Amino acid sequence: MPAAPVASRGFTLVELMVVLAVLGIVLGIAIPNFQRVVVSNRMAAQANDVITAFSLARSEAVKRAAQVTVCASSDRATCTGGWAQGWIVRDAAGNVLRVFGPLSGNSTLAGAPQIVFTATGGTTLLAGTMLLLCPPAPAVVEGRAIEIERSGRPRVANTNLCP
Repeated sequence: MPAAPVASRGFTLVELMVVLAVLGIVLGIAIPNFQRVVVSNRMAAQANDVITAFSLARSEAVKRAAQVTVCASSDRATCTGGWAQGWIVRDAAGNVLRVFGPLSGNSTLAGAPQIVFTATGGTTLLAGTMLLLCPPAPAVVEGRAIEIERSGRPRVANTNLCP
């Protein structure tokens, strides 16, 4: 007499195809949303770095009772180059207080080449100014407008001014 068949363990081809189809649909929805989250978090972190530089310069200007400058710097020592290449905080004597590296992820930062904070914590600007932080094109998230008021107070707001 033949032996009874042993129950097979594993997946059938149909079950495997169903799982792969469901996985493909879930990944097709999740990956674009994940990219949006990554770019949005990068933009927030970069905006916070710029705000950190302005806050540091403002507090150092008050503490030292002298002017402190935040400026774009490509060589990490002098006020040359564009904001996307990095920026420095330096005192009235030209000593660099802190260096900030270049932006990551092909983001762009544009605006006044330097902001000077006075001993009272205000700026030397006649009016407030704005730096525009834009994500790489095509933009999947809004850019950030970093505004510096005459009083020296920096703040960040979402903006759709980016190309």
